[in-house]
Amino acid sequence: MRFALGALALAFAARASAGPVDVALPPAAAVPYSFPSAYLAGVSLSLKSEPFYASRFLNSFEAHVAAVSAMGAAPAAAYLAKEAGGGGTLADVRASLGRVALTPDAASALLVANALARPAQFGEVMDGLETLKPGLGRRAAAVLVAASGRGDRAMLAALRAAGARRPQAQGLTYGPDGRWATFFDGASAP
Repeated sequence: MRFALGALALAFAARASAGPVDVALPPAAAVPYSFPSAYLAGVSLSLKSEPFYASRFLNSFEAHVAAVSAMGAAPAAAYLAKEAGGGGTLADVRASLGRVALTPDAASALLVANALARPAQFGEVMDGLETLKPGLGRRAAAVLVAASGRGDRAMLAALRAAGARRPQAQGLTYGPDGRWATFFDGASAP
């Protein structure tokens, strides 16, 4: 009996040292796109890889809110798309979201755009930020509540309401092509 158990243990040890076993898994069903989970996964990777990421994120977020507060809705949409894309397109950002760490500029631009385009979804994202790094969601909300500028009044009101976590009737859809409208939901990427 001891010999059999010893031989079995030796067989398992030999198999473990031989490397991973190739197992064919059944094809998985396509997972629907969820902006909050993909965004939070990217922010989580960033927080793990960079010690001062939260501070840089909040600084960038404050700068983006200040910039958008001085613009109209259409220029703000173009500005946020440029900042979020970092030289790429929104389709590129969406394809990589959750798989790679986000730069503070891209993450903060996406968060401002989400506050304006999908206010109902924004609360989930803010709760997730607070879970990832206590104080991060709360501080970002404070920046939104303090938003002021000479930009579009409806957009400023939407930013303040998002920070105060007040319900809003609908999101502000930017541009005739609705770039931001489809970015945050399960629709096909523009």
